[in-house]
Amino acid sequence: MNVHIKSILSALAFSLLFYSKSFGLNLFLISILVVVLISTLKGTRSASWVYALTYVLTSVFVFINPTGFTIFVHFMALMVYVGKSISGKTSLYLTWLLGFINLFIASVANFIQKQNAVEKDATKKETSPKLLNRLKGGFFAVVLLILFTALYKNANPVFGNLIDQISFDFISIPWVFFTCIGYVLFLNILRPLDAQELVATDLSQKNELETPTEIEVIGQKKQLEDEHTLGSIILIALNFLLIFFLVTDGIYIFQKTDISNAEYSASVHQGVYALMFSIVLAIILILYFFRGNLNFYKNNQQIKTLTYIWISLNIILIVFTSFKNFTYVEALGLTYKRIGVFVYLLLTLTGLITAYIKVTEIKSFIYLVRTNIATVFTFLIVSAAIPWDRAITHYNLNTLEKPDMHYLIDLGDTNSIQLYQYAKEKNVNYDLKISIQDKYKAYKTLQSEKTWQEYTLVQLVQNDLK
Repeated sequence: MNVHIKSILSALAFSLLFYSKSFGLNLFLISILVVVLISTLKGTRSASWVYALTYVLTSVFVFINPTGFTIFVHFMALMVYVGKSISGKTSLYLTWLLGFINLFIASVANFIQKQNAVEKDATKKETSPKLLNRLKGGFFAVVLLILFTALYKNANPVFGNLIDQISFDFISIPWVFFTCIGYVLFLNILRPLDAQELVATDLSQKNELETPTEIEVIGQKKQLEDEHTLGSIILIALNFLLIFFLVTDGIYIFQKTDISNAEYSASVHQGVYALMFSIVLAIILILYFFRGNLNFYKNNQQIKTLTYIWISLNIILIVFTSFKNFTYVEALGLTYKRIGVFVYLLLTLTGLITAYIKVTEIKSFIYLVRTNIATVFTFLIVSAAIPWDRAITHYNLNTLEKPDMHYLIDLGDTNSIQLYQYAKEKNVNYDLKISIQDKYKAYKTLQSEKTWQEYTLVQLVQNDLK
């Protein structure tokens, strides 16, 4: 089937599912359509089924828990999937870039490329007379159909009644514009921008550093000795400073005296800031000193050992900060910021592990970029599977004696039912109860007004919301 015909049909399905609709079942249906369209393309346009299933899975996450975060992750997965369908061997960061470019500007770029090719071609071909005849025939056929339909409608009441029952009220300028956007998006997916140079550049980047010859290392011996001495001095100083900080931080954590919530909050935040600076500095130092031939210098064991100590101390700092944040959550409950601290700590731990691998296995900078971006993408997908608003609400209501109800009310509307049930069963302040009831009623009304394209899991399991 012609690419334009596929794009037109897909655009009509796109407008039917999304025009004036919120996200829900429609995202799942359109993701199935995208996967089917890409899987039917010939040639090298075939993405791994892992990425196809991941893309569809994120639409299921939106269906189960339609929040801004799950929708964001879904569109990230879409761009990665489209990018992988163009080149399955590229790194994830370039894959995302290819997907982003192709979804939005591929048609324009392809048009410009064709125009440039035509200008360079001295034997420019004229428009085919056969094509011109078809266009003329189609135009006059439409005009005559409209004219004779109007005549027959007045001449035959039965025919006129049938024509009157045909309604085109759904067609409007915004609808036509929206459908055209859908056409362009699907045309971009089906006929992407040629990015062979970008793909070739990425594929040429190796994860391992190139081993120099012995003559090259000998020639740089003086420079490598200087770098080794400089790096060792810097790492010794930083290691001693970090050890001193960890000792004092340990005393602070395990001291018996009571600490106010404000002081503990400040301690957690300062620990995160210190960790953030420490990790960034660690990565920069490792990248600088192990960027080249120092990796192959025979007497580099000292700086390597100091680097391993530095990484280990930062991991201990992660453990201390995690403990403080956990204690903070235990006392005051979950919030998005406190969850964000755990997320950051987990990602920094991954960064330190990959930095360790870089040094021990003599990996390149591009290895760190590829590995850590893939880790972040995987973590986004896993995080989208968790209904965070409901999880925070469940933990705080069932763990704390006095949960912060104002914070829970300000969360997304997916926790409305939990708060409503809690307000019915517990002795809640009158003003808070009114706020919870208003939130619940607004949520119930919103769910009952949804059309089939916008259905989520709520419409399937909560009959009282219909």
